[in-house]
Amino acid sequence: MYRAVFSQSFLQKVCLLGLIVSLAGCAGWSKQTSDTEAAYYDAAQTYLEKRNYSMAIEKLDALQSRFPFGRYSQASSIDLMYAKYQSKRFADSLITADRFTRLNADSPNIDYAWFIQAMSYYQMYMENSGIFGKADPAMRSPEQGEKAFSTMQSYLQMFPESEYRPEVVKAMVILKDSLAKHELYVADFYLRKQAWVSAADRAAAIINHYPGVAAQADAYLILIASYDALGLEEEKNIAIARLTMDFPTHDTLTSGDYIAPKHQRERWWVKALTLGIAQ
Repeated sequence: MYRAVFSQSFLQKVCLLGLIVSLAGCAGWSKQTSDTEAAYYDAAQTYLEKRNYSMAIEKLDALQSRFPFGRYSQASSIDLMYAKYQSKRFADSLITADRFTRLNADSPNIDYAWFIQAMSYYQMYMENSGIFGKADPAMRSPEQGEKAFSTMQSYLQMFPESEYRPEVVKAMVILKDSLAKHELYVADFYLRKQAWVSAADRAAAIINHYPGVAAQADAYLILIASYDALGLEEEKNIAIARLTMDFPTHDTLTSGDYIAPKHQRERWWVKALTLGIAQ
């Protein structure tokens, strides 16, 4: 009787021990599978589909930290730059894209990395719109904008068939107009300081380097005024002739002959500089 009871108790203990080991093994296996490279990547994809970019970035960062040379290395980098860009973390998306272009020059997605790099420069230039969100980026230093423009030019030259070209071209039109307006503001500053040569140089730069922008016609006005103040009658007449040919409906030509703006209020960019206070 004692032996029978002992055997039953012993069997119960063995079964209990086996169950504990089995559960521990399952828990370990579950933890192991959740920490795999594929698990991190799949989790990131789920967050990306839900547009939860902060969690996607967290998973992708963890993936790259744990598996820097894994099979998802390139794909996770592409997803990471995308998630950072969508999160408006443009400086971070720029760094990620720049690193990708340097380390994966032969990647089939290299054009996308260049696209993100160029657009990140563009967004960093455009995003600082002041405390009221209405400040003109043309009022700031053009250095970042020029960097964005040159990166976009490089992208267009390297990838003439890329599917992202239309968006870059559209951004370049806006960017070119903004950079030209900056030059116009500087030219007008020199004009008001009676630094005629500097004003003429800035105005000529707009005409020569930014064809087709809205500021070009007004650059002619500064050029004409500068030449007039310098007593350069021939150069002044050439500038008037070019204004007439390129912008025949300009307000200064409505009488048939060129009539210089009589007051600051006829120069729209001065109002932009002074928030409309200039009269």
